Amino acid sequence: MALGRSMSSTGAVALGLVLTLCFATSGFSKTEWIVGGQKGWTFGVHGWERNKTFYPGDVLVFKYNPKMHNAMIVNKDFFLTGNRDLYCMIEILNGSVGDDTYTSGYDKLELSSQGPMYAISSKPGDCEGGMKLEVHITTHR
Repeated sequence: MALGRSMSSTGAVALGLVLTLCFATSGFSKTEWIVGGQKGWTFGVHGWERNKTFYPGDVLVFKYNPKMHNAMIVNKDFFLTGNRDLYCMIEILNGSVGDDTYTSGYDKLELSSQGPMYAISSKPGDCEGGMKLEVHITTHR
């Protein structure tokens, strides 16, 4: 009898561990997106985000040459009109558009809330060269 009880409690513990692992990993997986794919964050990246679904908790990875580019999170109004470099530079100097500017060349940004998120490179010529990103973050998984 004692052996049977021991085996059943071992089975229950194993089942409990399996269920715990299943619940711990389901619904909580984060996707790391390398912005621009293999090209990285560079000219012509605008449009890379199409047909992709982004969720809160996902991570955008901006990989680029920090001597040439950066990544700046901006508001919608700036994003829509920010393709003219002079306008970009005036607004950036005024400090009215960038919430966060990243300059390391390998920046990870975790998406935290539902709705749109806009990013550009604020270096001269980059906006016009298509270094802009519009990500729509959907509801939780």
